[in-house]
Amino acid sequence: MSISLRTLLAASVAVIAAGPAFADNADGQISGDITFYTHFANFVDNGRWDDWVAEFEAKYPGTNVDVVAVSNYRKDMPVRFASGDYGDVLNVLDNLPPSDYANYYAPIGDLALRDTHQFVDRYTVDGEVYGYVYGVNAEAVVYNKDAFERAGITSVPTTKTELLAACEMLKSAGIVPFQINMGAGWPMQQWDKAALLFANDGGYYEQALTQADPYAPENAYGQSISFVEELFDAGCTEPDYTANNWDQSKTLLGAGEAGMWFLANWSVPQAVVAGEALGLENVADSLGMFPLPINDTGTPAVLLNPDWALGVSANSDNIPTAKAWIEFLLTETDVSNEAGFIPGDTRIEPTMPQLVELLATSPATIEAGTPSSDFKQAMADARLDFMTGTYIRDLVLAEDGAAALADVNARWAAATGN
Repeated sequence: MSISLRTLLAASVAVIAAGPAFADNADGQISGDITFYTHFANFVDNGRWDDWVAEFEAKYPGTNVDVVAVSNYRKDMPVRFASGDYGDVLNVLDNLPPSDYANYYAPIGDLALRDTHQFVDRYTVDGEVYGYVYGVNAEAVVYNKDAFERAGITSVPTTKTELLAACEMLKSAGIVPFQINMGAGWPMQQWDKAALLFANDGGYYEQALTQADPYAPENAYGQSISFVEELFDAGCTEPDYTANNWDQSKTLLGAGEAGMWFLANWSVPQAVVAGEALGLENVADSLGMFPLPINDTGTPAVLLNPDWALGVSANSDNIPTAKAWIEFLLTETDVSNEAGFIPGDTRIEPTMPQLVELLATSPATIEAGTPSSDFKQAMADARLDFMTGTYIRDLVLAEDGAAALADVNARWAAATGN
């Protein structure tokens, strides 16, 4: 039987309460050992963590950073929380209520990057900062330029009509037009995010709490589901929608056998690596990004979401060195650009060509707000697995889409009392 996150975190509160709060190394100097738990296992494989650790240890003699890669961060780290042993530096768990940050993370608002970083407010509680993001994701269409050229598409679509026409041209050329990765499931969470685009409001999730029928055709969630359903019904998505073909989809996009997907900039390096694994050259040059055109206004917007934030463990016995490691990583290395982000530090320009292309036209941007505990609870009470994609997949596959959306609205109304 699995142990719930709530049970694990409750156990970890007891462990923390039994120990000293926010212990430091004896002299408060940047020295000694720290353990860093990261989800970026790829940087272990390619040696980049070794490079950055060596630079840090050279800057601060007498320090030692032990990098531990965690493959399933959301699942594995709560178990460490329960034990009370979760290192010195780690990601701020995105399924942890902000009101609980102080139980597990040390305040780090005294770092200078507080004034130069994006999304600091998201990790600030009662005036204390508990995390700083690696970088920012721009949710947009990643496309293969070679595939577009073979299909005779001469410019990126800026309207929904143009997008659907491009899909038909790609399909006629024998190219998968628009991969949604329904079989994998989790990429369908993009249509949870797209609701903010349709609402033109980064705070729409909270507005939805006041609506009895956010999945009605005229409301943002209904429009988002209808958009992906239209792509699917038109045969614009991959033909096998039952199997988890995520790894294959990266290869198809990198090789130009697929034309597009709607994911953030983090997905570009993964498609590049997949294409290069086939022995292809100049894969990065063949990939670009453009805003998802959800209507025919011709002025599509880009949704901005923070990626993982770094925090310091409340149980760390070397907080000065832990804080120095975070500040060093986010301001003195290329970790954010290496990961394909818009760097969290506003002083660092994005270097990934696809992001440069996306931002070159100065598109309107919508900064995604933080889904509140009330919103997440409403989704759970309505039996909607927010940001996991499964319920959206079920809606798209429903034989009677209108009835399925009506059922979701009924469950939502019951969950929110609207």
